[in-house]
Amino acid sequence: MEKDDLRPFVLDAIRTEPRTQLNSVEIAVGELTEDFSRSDVLLLREILWDLLSQGILAPGLDNTNLELPFIHLTEYGQRCLESESIVPHDPNNYLSRLKDQLARSLDEITELYLQESLQTFLSANLLASTVMLGVASERCIDLLADTLVESLGEAETSQLQKDLGRAGRSVKKRFDIVRDSLLEMELPPQLADALDIQLSGIFTLIRFSRNDAGHPTGRLIDRDTAHANLLLFPQYCKRVYELLDFLGAD
Repeated sequence: MEKDDLRPFVLDAIRTEPRTQLNSVEIAVGELTEDFSRSDVLLLREILWDLLSQGILAPGLDNTNLELPFIHLTEYGQRCLESESIVPHDPNNYLSRLKDQLARSLDEITELYLQESLQTFLSANLLASTVMLGVASERCIDLLADTLVESLGEAETSQLQKDLGRAGRSVKKRFDIVRDSLLEMELPPQLADALDIQLSGIFTLIRFSRNDAGHPTGRLIDRDTAHANLLLFPQYCKRVYELLDFLGAD
């Protein structure tokens, strides 16, 4: 098996048995998938070591068994695995499940920066992860702006292009212009609500974190904030792509 294919089964085993030992995880994974064999044990140990270094797991079982091979799910790990949908600590599955939620292919540039955000998150480079996620978010807004320009009539397109031109590269100004233009359209109720509440809210959270991380302020991004932003991004991305579908993007 490949490491990326094996990781979801390891996480499922730990989710089922949060206090266990290394050999028990191997047995549990073997019961979850017939593809697992003795030749994959070393790979499984690498995944467990990754999870230990990421703070998902820690050595020890109880007050009398404090060291490896005993392991337990940390409080942080429990929060990470509470959701059985999209888990940033499983990058391939994260991307796969995100793509399954979209009616069209995920933009290659968005995916590039999102992958970078996931990988740097796993290596605890939280500032870099947050900046890359912010860039992926900005790319979504650019896609929405470009599609909106193409979908409007000649006069409206001209005005929108002027407004976007004046906004320059300020993603906040570009987002406000796009949002206001969309709210002037007759959107289906669910899209109008999503735009004004969910999309605006999540965009703001990610932008604030990205600004803190991407400018020389000295502010740090903690692990929970970086993790929360990655959990929010799929919902944000899905709303953007629903709007792209409504506008008739190719």
